[in-house]
Amino acid sequence: MNCKRSIILALIFFSHLPALFAQQPSLRVITYNIFEGMKLDTAAGKPSFVAWIKKMDPDVLALQEVTNFTQASLEKLAEQYGHRYAVLLIEGEKFPVAITSKYPILHVQKVSDNMDRGFITASIQGYNIVSVHLTPFDYRKRAQEIDLLMAHIKAQPVQQKWIVMGDFNTLSPVDSANYSDGRMIANYQAYEKKYAPILKLADGKIDYSVIEKVHKAGFTDVLHKMHPGFVKTVHPKRFEPKTGSDVSSRIDFIFISKDLLKKLATARVLTDDFTDNYSDHYPVLFELK
Repeated sequence: MNCKRSIILALIFFSHLPALFAQQPSLRVITYNIFEGMKLDTAAGKPSFVAWIKKMDPDVLALQEVTNFTQASLEKLAEQYGHRYAVLLIEGEKFPVAITSKYPILHVQKVSDNMDRGFITASIQGYNIVSVHLTPFDYRKRAQEIDLLMAHIKAQPVQQKWIVMGDFNTLSPVDSANYSDGRMIANYQAYEKKYAPILKLADGKIDYSVIEKVHKAGFTDVLHKMHPGFVKTVHPKRFEPKTGSDVSSRIDFIFISKDLLKKLATARVLTDDFTDNYSDHYPVLFELK
């Protein structure tokens, strides 16, 4: 009798496994600054970009610099690579962000006020997704923007299952050794001289405060978690200088709330023949189990 009961209980348990797994779906996401609307893919319909996205097969795509797209044209493009849903921050702006997805994009919030470029938050498959693009200019404005984003997230009713990704246009303290040769500071000093009164440096030093605030808010940098050594996202091969060495940096990030760490499967910068040539940023991929 006990043996039969055990078998019955086991059958009941295994019959419920699909439902248990469905409650916490896996997820494959990519964040990508596509360089003024993927303008280097000049053919109608962006066929090279579409083919590459199909190959990578993300569930969710967070995009920055979705230039010259409307909501309708973004939906049309996304359908070509298998994403039935798409959201554009705003039409008619030069550098809007966007999200496309295989799954419905719910509870969309778009923030462009007090932002140079803006961000979108949405719910997809139970995960809270952010696509953000911080200003590339003055570090003081960037500080205001990250404060706004972190406050926006903190004001939400749910503080779990957050994935915050995009072009942060700033450097991380965990990569500081890569910038210790002084070349990045020299670049920023030259920029300040040309575009005064814009400030790229804080008291003559690299400003790490933006990423520090994200860390302090409880988020984990997934690429650094998986690859503690420096991995650049700027510049891809096409945009490296013809003479001398590139002043490389990592300014594209994916951060997750700590409750997702146990599901972290992989994270990497995507370098291949396509990403070497079609944008001035490399994309970053992240997967949850």
